[in-house]
Amino acid sequence: MNAQKKYPEQLNLSDFSDKSLLILDDDDPLRGRLSRAMEKKGFEVKEAKTVAEGLQIVQNTPPGFAVVDLRLEDGNGLDV
Repeated sequence: MNAQKKYPEQLNLSDFSDKSLLILDDDDPLRGRLSRAMEKKGFEVKEAKTVAEGLQIVQNTPPGFAVVDLRLEDGNGLDV
């Protein structure tokens, strides 16, 4: 007898009212490619290259989602 696994219902971006996304990464090409890809998926993307830039964005307009690099020139991405 085959037992089927039950998975939780998947959420879609349309299920969220806040589609803002902060991408914090010091790798310019990666950040750019990821930003374009996520915009195509429907996110409203803001980019930051440093902890200082990320903190400024978060303080002014907190994003609903974030992709954060942990090792940055000016600190740890988790500080954001």
